[in-house]
Amino acid sequence: MKTIVVCTNFRPFTNQPSCAHRGSKELADWLEGEIRERGLDVKIDRSVCLGHCPVGPNVRLLGQDFYHEATREKLVPLLDALESTD
Repeated sequence: MKTIVVCTNFRPFTNQPSCAHRGSKELADWLEGEIRERGLDVKIDRSVCLGHCPVGPNVRLLGQDFYHEATREKLVPLLDALESTD
């Protein structure tokens, strides 16, 4: 099973950026729905921090490159690739 890691870090008492402030939790929810709908053998791991807060939300297929400033549109090709290898 492959794992997609989504940073859902939330910094409530700081002016520093966080992935959760930029919609990463909703993005993780969407990914889970797409994975279920496509029947992919992939799980979502909601992570505390991936260390790239200034360019979040951050998503990573475990062991591969990061998707910085991730959006649904940027992640569709990842899901398509996973679907074609499944």
